[in-house]
Amino acid sequence: MDPNHKNRLIGLKFAKWGGYLLQILLLLLILGLVFGETQEPLLFKWIKGLYFAALIAILLLPFDRLKNKTFKLFFPLLCLLSVGFVFLMVVEVMFAYMAAAEIGERLGVPGFEGTLIFLTLLQVPTILFRRNPDLLD
Repeated sequence: MDPNHKNRLIGLKFAKWGGYLLQILLLLLILGLVFGETQEPLLFKWIKGLYFAALIAILLLPFDRLKNKTFKLFFPLLCLLSVGFVFLMVVEVMFAYMAAAEIGERLGVPGFEGTLIFLTLLQVPTILFRRNPDLLD
């Protein structure tokens, strides 16, 4: 057995905890959309809320215990949702910068959105390698 095998499994476990953190942050964003007051159009708030809920729902699936046929159905969906999430976050940041520019302000670096993007894109390889750890070798 490879001596780094244990370290890889520990890394996958930490990445899985990153998925839990992502789900909590997305849930907090949904609550912020529902109860907070923003300048965003109502339709955009609904789209974001439903998209975040769909991403949370698919991340809650037990991918390592799914049958092969079911995994082949939901894993590409997770990939598409992850790419769409990145697009949604980029659009949100662009709108925030445009809104700030209209009133003469400047926004800082979008660190929170960047963290969400990182955690989202981390889930695809994490789920794949947790299901098939032999692919890491």
